[in-house]
Amino acid sequence: MTEIEVRRIGYEDIESVCGIMVSIDPYVTLGYTRDMCIDAVVSNIEEGWGAVAEIDEKIAGFVLFRVFDGFPLGGYIRALGVHPEYRSMGVGSRLMDYAENIIFKYRRNVFLLVSSFNERAIGFYMGRGYRVVGVIENAVVEGLHEIIMRKVRKDRG
Repeated sequence: MTEIEVRRIGYEDIESVCGIMVSIDPYVTLGYTRDMCIDAVVSNIEEGWGAVAEIDEKIAGFVLFRVFDGFPLGGYIRALGVHPEYRSMGVGSRLMDYAENIIFKYRRNVFLLVSSFNERAIGFYMGRGYRVVGVIENAVVEGLHEIIMRKVRKDRG
C-alpha cells in the first residue's frame, strides 16, 4: 500500500497546489485562474488552515478549509483537489480526515459547496456522511449550481 503523508500546507506548496487546481474539475469548468488559486492558498496558509498530501515526496492533493469564518454555523471546506494520477488511493479521504478532525475540535458542523456537475465528488461526500442542505443556483457559472452539504459531528461521550 502506498504511504500517504498529510501535513500542514506551506508557502513552498503554492506552485504544486495551483498546478493541480487549475488543471482539474470543478475548477477548470468554474473558470479558476492561477491568480485566484494563489490568493486562496496564501490566505489559507496565513490563517493556518490547510494541508497537502504527499506520496513519494510529490504533492498528490490538497485541502483548504476554514474553522471559524467560513460558515456562521460551522467550519467550511473551501477546496479539495487530488491530482488525477493519485485518485482512488485514499488521498481525498486522508485530506478530509485531517480537515474534519481539526474543525470538529471547535465546531459542531462542517459545510462545503460541491458543483452540481461533479457527481463523483457528490458521491464521495455523501459516503463520508455529508447531506444536502440547500442549493445556490447559478452560483459561479450560469446554469451550474452549487450544492450546500453539511456533516454534523457525532456526539462525544
